[in-house]
Amino acid sequence: MKRTLAIGDIHGCLAALEHLWRAVDPQPQDRIIFLGDYVDRGPDSKGVIEFILNLPPDLDVTCLIGNHEEKFLLANINKGELAHWLDDWGGGDTLASYGASGFKDVPATHWEFLRKALPYVETDSHIFVHANLEADVPLALQQSFTLLHKKFGKPKPHQSGKTMVCGHTALKAPHLPINLGHAVCIDTDPGRGGWLTCLDTESGKYWQVTNDGEGRAGAI
Repeated sequence: MKRTLAIGDIHGCLAALEHLWRAVDPQPQDRIIFLGDYVDRGPDSKGVIEFILNLPPDLDVTCLIGNHEEKFLLANINKGELAHWLDDWGGGDTLASYGASGFKDVPATHWEFLRKALPYVETDSHIFVHANLEADVPLALQQSFTLLHKKFGKPKPHQSGKTMVCGHTALKAPHLPINLGHAVCIDTDPGRGGWLTCLDTESGKYWQVTNDGEGRAGAI
């Protein structure tokens, strides 16, 4: 049976991603959608991107861009953005994962990965996005700020009638997904001691793991 598997914000937590992957066990018939924020805060942003780039080619994988990827790209070309990223976004942890030379050690394949990440993806029943949607705006006309930066809050149903699945808004303890029926948030804050979440949008089942390998499952 085909599953559509959404994976929330990873934030450099490679160990959690590896534990989650084993728990979910994605298969070639599944579709895997990463919701962005692969980098910052956690100890191995480089390893997270390498993990995704090295997934078997027969898997159906879609990668969205998050606000932390946008900031990473901007920090590489703008000193003002660099200082903000290092001081407030956990960018120092990302650079450290690449080595002593910082940006010079980031492989070209990683820059390509960041630049090719999509702002959203749509299926027959769902819209997957990093942060949020404006309810009364067609998907193709959504602003970048909304897609990457707007907090979850209490979003209204999108005009398409489809269910939005997003990350970005870190859900604190007990670190469980929020399901409003028309919108689901699965950023359960692994980069600050929470859990990494994967949601099967067809069944509503979710899996969660910590960096230490503790696991649990439930349904929205």
